[in-house]
Amino acid sequence: MVAGTDNQCYKDDLEELWGIRPMELFAGTEPSIMGTETWTRKGMYFFPDTAFYEFITEKDMLKNHEDPSYVPPTYLMDEVRPGEKYELVFTILKGGAFARYRCGDMYRCVGLENREDETQIPRFEYVDRVPWIIDIAGFTRISENGIRNVIRLSKLPITNWVAAKEYNEKNRPYLHMYVELERESLLNSAMSADILKELLSTYFKYIDQDYRDLKKILGMDPLQVTIFTCGTFETYEKQTGKKLHQMNPSYYDLKALLEVQECLNKVR
Repeated sequence: MVAGTDNQCYKDDLEELWGIRPMELFAGTEPSIMGTETWTRKGMYFFPDTAFYEFITEKDMLKNHEDPSYVPPTYLMDEVRPGEKYELVFTILKGGAFARYRCGDMYRCVGLENREDETQIPRFEYVDRVPWIIDIAGFTRISENGIRNVIRLSKLPITNWVAAKEYNEKNRPYLHMYVELERESLLNSAMSADILKELLSTYFKYIDQDYRDLKKILGMDPLQVTIFTCGTFETYEKQTGKKLHQMNPSYYDLKALLEVQECLNKVR
């Protein structure tokens, strides 16, 4: 049995090691176990006696993040649509303080029925945390404030940055920071992506014990740093007329930013 973020990255390895594909659970600190896959392993079902479930569409979730005054509508279990991604909202049925609680987890509806299971209720798969939280392998949850604290404590001359959860060639997750430094720091000191990575890693470990455990327990290096040419973010904003989300910007926004960086490098 497996539960937690990034299960999809490890299921193939576990199947090879154990000789059987692991079954996935829905679980969380607040609600305990909420659901499970069946033997067909084609999506998970929520337990009906653990909580009352509501769902916020990805579109409404993002709109609410942009405009906190916007109240996103919620949808019930019989209103979800296959292929749609939702933020989960739950009310614990066995008492406690969690009523209409937004736990920050994203799920995709994979179907409304399953002939093999002989069911006619929605099935889901876990996608990830909400975009403004970067969860690496279920060990550490990195927020925008967390990154700001790391930059503040490190006193590094970072003027602009974005952070994205990405995957390497082995499908392992990592935190990729794209940063822009003060022009004077590039002229007056030795600063490379490797040096910046070492310095930032030191402070991530300082503020987050779980971050330190990632390398110790899983043997993975969760941070990669790319240094942008000075003026990249400013040029992007002038060309697009908008400011990037600092946490997990969309694929297309990040692609556009990288194209700006490439163009600036050509004219240097």
